[in-house]
Amino acid sequence: MSAAPDEVRPSDTHGVDEAITHIAAHDDCLHLDAAVREDASRRLKSVRGHVEGVLRMLDDPNVYCVDVLKQVSAVQGALRKVSDGVLRSHIRDHVVTAAQRGDTEHIVDELMEALKYKA
Repeated sequence: MSAAPDEVRPSDTHGVDEAITHIAAHDDCLHLDAAVREDASRRLKSVRGHVEGVLRMLDDPNVYCVDVLKQVSAVQGALRKVSDGVLRSHIRDHVVTAAQRGDTEHIVDELMEALKYKA
């Protein structure tokens, strides 16, 4: 049985580092601001710890459902902050300067694509 598209299985988490490396190495992308990258990395490491904690909670037969929901909400909030930071950086560093680079149409299409993934 396969996982739902938005479900993260423990075996899937190892691909995150590879995906980040691929994006950073991609020649035609505009790179993420270092401060935003550092903040996102810190938050995602925290998310990883929270998810591992939730998984441990689920192994406990006496776990209280509301406690699980609170932890899932904390994970979602942290992911939302990562998403907000990356999107803000993209708008500030790339969208705002698109006309100067002469790629307004491309950047509008790219922004519309990015908004599809906004958490």
